[in-house]
Amino acid sequence: MLNKYRSNVKGYLEIIVKPLAKMGLTPNQLTLIGLLISLTGAYFFAHGSQQIAALVLLFGSLVDALDGTLARLTGKSSRFGAFLDSTFDRISDGAVLFGIAYGRLVKWEIAAIALIGSYLVSYERCRAELAGSGTLAVGIAERAERLLIIIITALFKRVDIGVYTVAVLAWITTFQRLWEAKKRLS
Repeated sequence: MLNKYRSNVKGYLEIIVKPLAKMGLTPNQLTLIGLLISLTGAYFFAHGSQQIAALVLLFGSLVDALDGTLARLTGKSSRFGAFLDSTFDRISDGAVLFGIAYGRLVKWEIAAIALIGSYLVSYERCRAELAGSGTLAVGIAERAERLLIIIITALFKRVDIGVYTVAVLAWITTFQRLWEAKKRLS
């Protein structure tokens, strides 16, 4: 859902990215920095610091939005860069939910259900697009929405509610994508 607004912020992202390009920062380096920031957020969750974790993840989500812009602006877009970004996003998602569960902020079973649903959302898109569905960016809770839910609820020290919500919405999105893929690939 939030991807629909990406074009509205494109100009702002380019303003932020231009000095980074002048510094010689590569898109893949920025992707790695984004992962490290997410891992830091997971660390704070693991130690029960929900609000600090939320602020770290908020900053990390900004950095995560910049790598693609940097790649396009510098002409360094690559298939490997897209693959690396997607892989690091999965590591980040898993680490954040693991940190929340490790910090006993939610039952590990709920974190696992949220994680499996989140991974399926990404997997379905990749697999359907490889099968020829065209872009399968459908559903009510893509990665950006799920991350925003975690951030907002953590700011109010109720990340448990966020994880429950993500678990439900990720599975709804999984079924939405399954249905859409069936329509497109049948």
